[in-house]
Amino acid sequence: MICYSKRVLIERFLSRSLVLIKRVLIIIMEDNIEQRRKSIIDEMGEKTVQSMRNAGLDIDGAITRILQQREQQRIQREAQAECGTLEDTMTSELVYWSRSLDDVFGREYKKRLSLLNCNDESVKKLYEQEKLILSYGIGIFQQDRRKPWVMRHFFREGIAEKDLPQSGQLTLSELLLITDDASSAYVRGHEVLSQETFAAVCKAAVQSHSFGGAQYALAFNERTEKLGWSPEQNRAYTKNECLLTGRLKWGHHEKPAWTIETTSLAQYKR
Repeated sequence: MICYSKRVLIERFLSRSLVLIKRVLIIIMEDNIEQRRKSIIDEMGEKTVQSMRNAGLDIDGAITRILQQREQQRIQREAQAECGTLEDTMTSELVYWSRSLDDVFGREYKKRLSLLNCNDESVKKLYEQEKLILSYGIGIFQQDRRKPWVMRHFFREGIAEKDLPQSGQLTLSELLLITDDASSAYVRGHEVLSQETFAAVCKAAVQSHSFGGAQYALAFNERTEKLGWSPEQNRAYTKNECLLTGRLKWGHHEKPAWTIETTSLAQYKR
């Protein structure tokens, strides 16, 4: 008689349970499609469908394929409505939407950082850091995290310095987003914004660097330096995130971001 340890028995039970769960999920999904297929056949009429079968047409398979395709399109539309396509997603935004580094958002995140020559350990470390930052709120700007990040605005009339989040409350992409938005507002709104709001703009705009501004850009540089990034990695990350805002938010160009060409570190050497 063969005796198995308690651990082996538990592992076998869990393995079989996972297989059973997967089978149940497949059956449920197939049942839903099968039920819808039967409803369509009922609407078409059994005689009509049978005549098509007799003529050699795989009507059942055709209906099933159409239903599967529509289901995939529905899931894709829901994902796009929720947070846009991956190509239009800011890098830290991928962390916000991901559940782990192994889901679709996590894999895209790993791919982007690997283009910057970040190893698995450093990617995991940054991912956990960004997740921690995202677990805390940022006041009146918190709800904007659920919207497409590339279109976010931090500076509008009525915003004061006290409303702005601290640099430690923002992810890497958000540090660049708030800097980019402030720099644009500095040019666009310095004559129309109130003194209070313009003071908030100056805290973040790169144009005000010489008199105490650009605080979020400085925080970005400090954080990436602590992560051990090279200046080239810093510039490449910044450039590719700004390619996204330049194309989608400001309409300055149609260039793609986060490609092999746009992340080649050699071009960022000075």
